[in-house]
Amino acid sequence: MALAQTALDVFDTKFFKALCEPTRVEIIRKLVLSGGCDVGTIAEGLTQDRSVISRHLAILEQAGICQTRKIGRRVFYDLDGPYNVEKVTSILEAIKPMAYLCKPFEEFSDEDNQNNKQKRGAA
Repeated sequence: MALAQTALDVFDTKFFKALCEPTRVEIIRKLVLSGGCDVGTIAEGLTQDRSVISRHLAILEQAGICQTRKIGRRVFYDLDGPYNVEKVTSILEAIKPMAYLCKPFEEFSDEDNQNNKQKRGAA
């Protein structure tokens, strides 16, 4: 049970919450392709207003996924590569022990498969 709780705790983070929104994923794609950009450049081609994009960028920054630097009056956003690699690595390390507890369906006994079918039918 502690192992399962550890994995759940890993997934219940600002990091995953930031990644579960399609617009933020698209913003990340833009930053990967073009490097550091200001909000106006990031907003080009997206359907949301610049103010909405700014809020999405703030969430990505709070999650540590991107970072900012100010040049004059403009704020540039870029991905924090080392942090993201470290974060994904730590997530994989946390969930790796659980992977060994998961069994492909073929490995379940006929009784397990029958119980699963009954549970699905009752739902």
